[in-house]
Formats: sequence, structure tokens, C-alpha cells
Amino acid sequence: MRINFWRKAKLAIGAIFKNEEPYILEWIAYHRTLGVEEFYIADNNSDDGTTNLLAALHSAGIIRYFPFPHLPNQPPQLPAYQEIMRRFGKRTDWIAFIDADEFLLANDCNERMSDLLRNLNPSIGAVAVNWAIYGSSSHEIFSDELVMERFSKRARDNFGANFHYKSIVRTSAYRSTSNNPHHFLLSRGHTYTHLDGSKLVEHPKRGLGLSDQIHWKPFRINHYVVKSKQEFEQRKSARGRATTFENKRNCRFFENHDRNDVFDPISSDIVSDTNREISKIKQAINI
Repeated sequence: MRINFWRKAKLAIGAIFKNEEPYILEWIAYHRTLGVEEFYIADNNSDDGTTNLLAALHSAGIIRYFPFPHLPNQPPQLPAYQEIMRRFGKRTDWIAFIDADEFLLANDCNERMSDLLRNLNPSIGAVAVNWAIYGSSSHEIFSDELVMERFSKRARDNFGANFHYKSIVRTSAYRSTSNNPHHFLLSRGHTYTHLDGSKLVEHPKRGLGLSDQIHWKPFRINHYVVKSKQEFEQRKSARGRATTFENKRNCRFFENHDRNDVFDPISSDIVSDTNREISKIKQAINI
């Protein structure tokens, strides 16, 4: 099952992790079923078992990971993205910069992200994919079922946070990060669009990192931002944010994002495919 890292991939994911151990196998397995071929993970001083798991996955050839402690006087996320692009940008055509609580989801289960990206006009340098915010589904405590199974209720379509997008960047068009981890600067002659081909227009009031309209076709990002109340308090709130030295993930953050307006579960086929892939990965790393 060892992957040949010297074969150029179509699509990779780049991310920075801190204390994500319970969620890593599901996140990687799920995205492998979408056609993601490589994973580049910066480990930001994890102390919950994340580092050991990432090291095992790296040794098995399933991911590439590297330690990435805080740089002096800098929040780590943007420098980590810059380092991912420096190390791995020539190895793949596209890198999706998403977090461990974000899952790319096809509107059509038969659609593969890599196929869509391959068919885009060469002038498109990055695509924006909007969030779909998922709440706690009234779960108070952690359980070991898949995240995508446990949390089946999301915010209404036009919920304000859904206007946020994350970026999938064509590596040959990358110029630099911006001052926002949701948006990148592109080289001359390249444009930013949504995956449906429509031009990205920034939100008129809220600016960079949010689009003027929410595009969920052909892909969106299911953002399991709070999970259960216990997980939010003991993990997300406790570890702070990678974009700032201030931690604004308090009880008000939980209340604002614990939106359960629409029952919108993941399909059983996706769950089955993900579980099969998790089993393969566990076998590869002997757990």
C-alpha cells in the first residue's frame, strides 16, 4: 500500500494540525476516496498523540508531515502554508488548503475533484469552495463514530458563515499567501473562480475570504466546526487558533456556530467507502 511520492499527483491537501489525533484517519481516508493523492501536514506542537500518528502515516508513505512549531511573533498558519508550498509545490498540480474539521463534499457522489480540476481552463489559478456549517446535532460528549456520521445537521443555506470559502490553488499559479488563510495571491494572468466556473467576487461588506454568493455545486466544504460541546471545550477552544494569538473560540463562538437547522446527513455509501479506506490505512501502519 506504500505510495510512490515521486509520481506527480493531480491533487493534494495541505494543512496545519494541532491535537487532531481522533479525527486524522477519517479525514485522510475520506479524502482519498475523492481522489486526493497526497497530504502535506505541518504539525504545530501537538501533544495528544497526533505527532506519533502522523509519523506512522509518513513512514507508510500515506502522507508527508513535518514539525512546524510557532515562529517568533507569528501565528503559524500562513507560514505553514508557505512552507508547504515551498517543499511540495512542484510535486502536484493543485493543493487544497483546508483544516482537519473540513471535508470536501461532492454534490454528485460520482464526481471526483481531480477530474474537475484537470478540465479547468489553464488561466484559472485557484478555486474557492464555500463552507456548509454543521452544528453539534445536540451531542454533548465525544464518541468514536465517524465525525461525518455523528453530525448530520447543518445551518440553513444562507447562514452568514457559509459565505466563507477555502482555496484550492494551482501550484504553477501560486505567488504567495495573502493576509488571510482563505485566500491566496496568484501570478499575473491567472484568475480566481468557483468550481462551476463563475468568477469569485468578494463579499461587498465582509471582504476577503468570503464570497458574495454561496456556491455549493459541484463541491462544498462540510465544516464540522464545533462538534460536540465536550470536544469544543476540551479541544477546539483549549488549543486556540492558528491565525492569531488571541483565542476567540469561547461559549459565544459555540452558540453562534452550533446551527442545526437542516437535517443533511452524509450518504451511507460515503460512510462505507471511508470505513473501508480506514481499514486499509490501519493495516498499512499496523494498528
